[in-house]
Amino acid sequence: MYNLLISIAVGILMTLAVGFLLGGGNLRIWFGIVPGVIAFGATYVILARRSMKAVQAIVSRAQVDIQAQNVDRGIEVLKEAYPIGKWQFFVTAQVDSQIGSILYMSQRFSEAEPFLKRSFKKNWVARAMLGALYYKRKKYDEMEKVFDEAVTANKKESLLWNLYAYCLWKSGQRDKAISVLNRAVDKLDGDDRTEKNLKALQNNRKMKMRAWNMAWYQFHLDRPPAQRQQVRFRRR
Repeated sequence: MYNLLISIAVGILMTLAVGFLLGGGNLRIWFGIVPGVIAFGATYVILARRSMKAVQAIVSRAQVDIQAQNVDRGIEVLKEAYPIGKWQFFVTAQVDSQIGSILYMSQRFSEAEPFLKRSFKKNWVARAMLGALYYKRKKYDEMEKVFDEAVTANKKESLLWNLYAYCLWKSGQRDKAISVLNRAVDKLDGDDRTEKNLKALQNNRKMKMRAWNMAWYQFHLDRPPAQRQQVRFRRR
């Protein structure tokens, strides 16, 4: 927000300055419009890049803690980026997306929920996690709303479309799941995994999600192979 206001101020000042200068001491504002627009754009780009560079530095520090399994410490580091949200649009929502995703992957679902609710609409992983969380809690109306918003903002993400259909199918809404995958096929230009899942549902067979590997397992709707083997070993 502050970056935009500063850029507007710089653009206005440039417009007035050039208008006076080229107007021979009288304000001829049209002389300054183009230089003002250029000054506005250049200032905003510079300030936005500065803000995002600061955010990236914080994220890099947080990743060190998270990779060391110190999740809580990593989250506290990420929160250091919140003040930058006053300067640059979408920073706060992106930080919430990251924190919510980390908590969800750590299976701390209740803690993740408020962050995922505030997540950035273009961060499809965070939005899909919120949809999956509503599915787990059988809040199917909220689930559909979140997934519909997510696929509208991220039309080319095949896993997102299939995850949406999977949650509908598993909640007993096979016809809706088929409808979602029909929409997905139109958007994804021949995605083989999506087409196979569509045909499976049309023939009353199960969807197969494991083709997305670990990207699928991060939603905690299925156990990775190693965990399934451990469960079988314990049962013997």
